[in-house]
Amino acid sequence: MAKNNNRKGNNKNHPFVKVKRRIRLIYLKILRIDDPPERIARGASIGVLMGILPTFGLGGVFALALALVLKANKAAAVLGSLIMNPITSPFFWTLSIVTGSVILRQDYHTMLLKFKGESLLKGAEWVYVVFLTGNVILAAVFTAASYYLVKNTIIKHRKHKAEKRLARLEGGSPEP
Repeated sequence: MAKNNNRKGNNKNHPFVKVKRRIRLIYLKILRIDDPPERIARGASIGVLMGILPTFGLGGVFALALALVLKANKAAAVLGSLIMNPITSPFFWTLSIVTGSVILRQDYHTMLLKFKGESLLKGAEWVYVVFLTGNVILAAVFTAASYYLVKNTIIKHRKHKAEKRLARLEGGSPEP
C-alpha cells in the first residue's frame, strides 16, 4: 500500500518542508566545519549581521570580506548570511519597523503603511530612519544570540560526538 505523500509534513515540495530542510542543511554544514568553535561562531555571527543589515543582496560578499579581516570562519560567515532570504525578509523588515517605531515613539501601523504602501515617497526619509533604527537593534541582538547559540551548539555536538566515539572504543561496538 502506497503512503499518502500529500500531507503537509510528507510533501517534499511544500514550501515549509523546503525551508525546514534548508535550515537543517545549513545547521549541519556549520556543525561539521573543522575549526575552533569560537572562530566558527564568529563567522556565523558576522554572516547573521550582514544578512540582517540592508546590504542589498551583497550580505554574503560583505560577510566574507569581514570574516577575512576579523579572522573568522569564512564558510560559516557565508552560511550565516543566508538568514535573510525571500521567506524571512518580510519578518525582519516588519520587526525592524515595529522595533524602530517603539524606540522612536512612532505609530508603527502608520510606518508600516508608509513602508509598504503607495505613499512611500512622501516622508520616506523618516520611515527609513525608523526602519534602520529597528534594523540595527535587531541585527545586534540576533548577532550576539547567534554567536552564543552556534558556539554552545558546536561545543555540545563535539562533546557528544567524542563521548559516542569513546563509548564505541570501550565497548567494541562496530557502530559508526
